[in-house]
Amino acid sequence: MKKDKEKVFIKPKFVMMLSALFIIILILTFFFGEGGFLEIMDAQKKIANHEKRIAELENEKNKLTDIITELKINPLALEKTAREKLWLMKDNEIVVVIIKDKKLKKNSDKKTEEKNKK
Repeated sequence: MKKDKEKVFIKPKFVMMLSALFIIILILTFFFGEGGFLEIMDAQKKIANHEKRIAELENEKNKLTDIITELKINPLALEKTAREKLWLMKDNEIVVVIIKDKKLKKNSDKKTEEKNKK
C-alpha cells in the first residue's frame, strides 16, 4: 500500500514540474523566439523609419517636380538656373566670383590695416 501512495504523490509533482517547464518555454519563445515579441517590436520600428523616409522622399520628389515644371514654363527660371549651375553667360558679360575663405579675409584685413597705418 505504501508504494501505491508514493506513486500517487509522485505523479502530481511530476505533472506540475512538467507543466511549469512547458509554461517557461512558451514564455521564452513568445519573447525571444523567431517571430517573437521583441522581433516584432524591432520590425515595427524599422517600418516606422521606412515610412518616415518615404514621406521625406515624396516631399523631395514634389519639390523637384515643381522645379521641373517651373523650368519648362518660365524661360527666366531656366536662364537663372543655367547661369548659377552651369556658369553660362551672355556675350560681353563678365562673371565675378567671390571667394569666401577665412584665410584670404584675414590676409586682406591685415593688408588693409597696414595700408591705413602708413
